[in-house]
Amino acid sequence: MSLALQLLLGLSIATVTIFLVILLLQARRTAASVQRLAESAAQDLRRVAEDVHEVRLRVEEVTQLAKTTFEGPSLLSQMITGLVSGIPALLGRPSPSESFLETLLTGLQTALHLFHRRKMAPPKEASHE
Repeated sequence: MSLALQLLLGLSIATVTIFLVILLLQARRTAASVQRLAESAAQDLRRVAEDVHEVRLRVEEVTQLAKTTFEGPSLLSQMITGLVSGIPALLGRPSPSESFLETLLTGLQTALHLFHRRKMAPPKEASHE
């Protein structure tokens, strides 16, 4: 082999070796950067998980509060519905064939009549005995 070919081959091997060393160093820096990124993401994920857990607990509290808040009005509306549907029976009307609106209007008329009578009644005088 000629001297020029040996020099060219040696120079090529040295160049490839230098580029491989540079490539390995950059790969090492990239791996360290990826590791830092993974650790940071893990910390962020823990924070997000804690926040999601806190939000879930607050949603459960609000749900429980809404349940207890609307429980009374729900029972009251059920009682009123039962009373309104019972008004025709009290008045002696057959109710199964009547509509709910007609029953409601009858109950409203009865209530207005009671309030109107109460306003018209003269105040009772107190006894002075």
